Amino acid sequence: MSDIKDALTRIHYWFKENHPAKIASLASGLSPLEIDNVLSTLSFQVSKEVQEIYEWSNGYPMYGCADDWIFYPMFLLSLDSAVSEAQTWVEEHEEIALMYKYAGKPVLPICMSDVEFLAVVTTDDEQTTSPVIHISEIVEISLRYTNLTAMMLTLAESYETGGLFIDGKGYIEKDEKKYAAAYRKYNSGITDLALERFLKIFPEDSSWQTVQLLHNDLSMSNSYGIEIPTNNLKNKVVNTLLNLLQDEKYDSGFSVVLVLEELRAVDALIQGLQHPSKWVRSRSAFALGKIKAFEAVEFVSQLLEDPDPVVKEAVKEALDMFRNQR
Repeated sequence: MSDIKDALTRIHYWFKENHPAKIASLASGLSPLEIDNVLSTLSFQVSKEVQEIYEWSNGYPMYGCADDWIFYPMFLLSLDSAVSEAQTWVEEHEEIALMYKYAGKPVLPICMSDVEFLAVVTTDDEQTTSPVIHISEIVEISLRYTNLTAMMLTLAESYETGGLFIDGKGYIEKDEKKYAAAYRKYNSGITDLALERFLKIFPEDSSWQTVQLLHNDLSMSNSYGIEIPTNNLKNKVVNTLLNLLQDEKYDSGFSVVLVLEELRAVDALIQGLQHPSKWVRSRSAFALGKIKAFEAVEFVSQLLEDPDPVVKEAVKEALDMFRNQR
């Protein structure tokens, strides 16, 4: 049995034992032939994981699910509904269609809640897995799980350990600490995916939105305690951001500093202390205090003589954080 099928079996068993009404109307699975027939109408390929999940269950039609949201915080879309929605996104006006892509690749929605989706990204021939992304109601796309298998393993373990539970009103609630433990276990590679996406789309789009996308992804990962390893990928991103920070034509240095903070790029943040913009200097100082970069205390202290009051205030806050963290 594959990991994803094992996780789905565990999720089903947990609900059957604890909240059987939640899965009473869950549709049975499709045959491999039925799945192939539906997926053949797509203009792109999806991972094998998609076939495995629909062999387990065909979920619910887009507008036919009441309250059976077992894939926190959403319900599984039927394959017909998922493919129909994906085709709509592809066929929309070019600007709209581009919004429903991940690093230029089309996506297939798998789960839905109101007008939000979890979707898997198109794969190449040799890929057996692909990232799971979140699409908000204002079409902001961010990474959510390393892949569909990691998502189901995270949910299965969370239900079993109390990371996810059903409250007295029948809603799925989350114990942040327990859920984070399961999330870290199965999604340790998610930061590399975020860095790879940034390096892929940055040459074509160096706007603040591209930098903000990376910040959103890294911020979510860090909130679950996932560390970003120091490797060539991280070094490339830091160097790219430093070049952007030094570009006089780029006027959103503040957003760059936010990403450098998430990356814990101490040397780069120290360079930010000398930036012409008071906002970059102040945020760089604050960031160094926030990430406990004690090796930077001397450099931050030098800005106590900065002529701008905004910078001075940030430096004082940073120095307070250093003192409180020792």
